[in-house]
Amino acid sequence: MEVYIDDMVVKSKKVEDHFSSFDIDQIRRDLNTHADALASLGSNFSPAVFDKIPIVHLLEPTIEKPGQTCPINEDTNSWTKPYYDWFLQGILSKDRHEARALRIKASTYTIINNMLFKKSLAGPYLRCLERHEAKQVIEDIHDGYCGNHKGGRSLASKVLRTGYFWPTLRADCIAYSFKCEACQLHSPFIHRPSKILHSISAP
Repeated sequence: MEVYIDDMVVKSKKVEDHFSSFDIDQIRRDLNTHADALASLGSNFSPAVFDKIPIVHLLEPTIEKPGQTCPINEDTNSWTKPYYDWFLQGILSKDRHEARALRIKASTYTIINNMLFKKSLAGPYLRCLERHEAKQVIEDIHDGYCGNHKGGRSLASKVLRTGYFWPTLRADCIAYSFKCEACQLHSPFIHRPSKILHSISAP
């Protein structure tokens, strides 16, 4: 709370030069009932109401320039491109087996605001990421401000709970945790021998 108040004081001092005068008033609780009701509105709904609400974690600025739309990845090597082609243009592979497999997989995906999401069995939709976005997410969750240097499997579970998905999620998280220098320095010592011990009888 003190950090939040300090940030507000710093911001207010930056903008006070742009005004000739201003007043700061404290509103009594009985006069602020509408804001209190709005703040407590979310706690009155059951969790089932929010099961199908997508959680969008913003990796880029939300303010768009005039005439700019949400970009769609046109990279031919992207794993999301077949889904975009199928949902937006109805294009499938010429191979009959690949086309059938894509239609089956596409039943668990959807597009919201030109962004691909995967339908989660346990909760909200998962935002589908590209390789460069996935690397940034792993770094932030593993050793970011709130990171605790989890292992590969627990790191992958936390990424899913945060709301992200890509096909090689588990393998990428395990590989990243193995390469983390801090994890290797502070990991517990393994006292188990590298080879099976053989008993030697005395002559």
